[in-house]
Amino acid sequence: MGEFLDLIDDVHYGMRKLFKGKTGTKSFKPRSNVRRWSIELCVALIVGILAGLITFNLLNKEDKKLKVSEEKAVAIEDQKTATTGAADTKEEPDEDFSDVVITVVDPSGYAPAIADWSAEEINAAISERKGYLENNKYWPEVSAYWEGTRQVTDVACYCQYLFDTDKKVYSASDFKGLSPEVIHIAKNEIYARHGYSFKDKEIYNYFMGQIWYTPSILPKDFTEDIFTETEVKNLDMLNSLDTM
Repeated sequence: MGEFLDLIDDVHYGMRKLFKGKTGTKSFKPRSNVRRWSIELCVALIVGILAGLITFNLLNKEDKKLKVSEEKAVAIEDQKTATTGAADTKEEPDEDFSDVVITVVDPSGYAPAIADWSAEEINAAISERKGYLENNKYWPEVSAYWEGTRQVTDVACYCQYLFDTDKKVYSASDFKGLSPEVIHIAKNEIYARHGYSFKDKEIYNYFMGQIWYTPSILPKDFTEDIFTETEVKNLDMLNSLDTM
């Protein structure tokens, strides 16, 4: 650009020199001045036009570059959007639930006090009372009996009686090989079923962990006349086995 302007100045200077009168001439020639001004005007117009064209070309090139850059940016953004869209629509792998064990509990054997409870009510009561069984000296042996002998691994161990001493008359052979803790709990379960409020903290906490149990009768107010004939027979048998 600078070389082009220098060239224009050289042309302009040469034309002025060409049409300029001799140095030191005192005569005044109006026709020569008019012609010189006309030529200078033409040169000025030509220079202005050329300058305008050059400026236009430069600006047009910058505009084209800007437009191309914008088009590239849009293309890149579209490509990113398409990639993101493809990633979003990619199907997530199905979760593997093969290691989840679902236990179906038959509530028909639940204690009458909770037989009509909903699953939500049962779960809420278990969560509320589980703390009573923590560090309880009877629960480890009773829990092992539920799982090992009775094959009960669900919430039923909190919802049903350990033994049906209110319906079935047991014999000593039915308790052969069972731990003293299980036999002691089986005997006291006959009392707990009728709402007996135990003074012994360990026994009280064990039965409070059973959601069917509601302590409602103090020891001084309790009478064994409330027991059925079946319960009396089982109580006598268990008393003969209980060593605790």
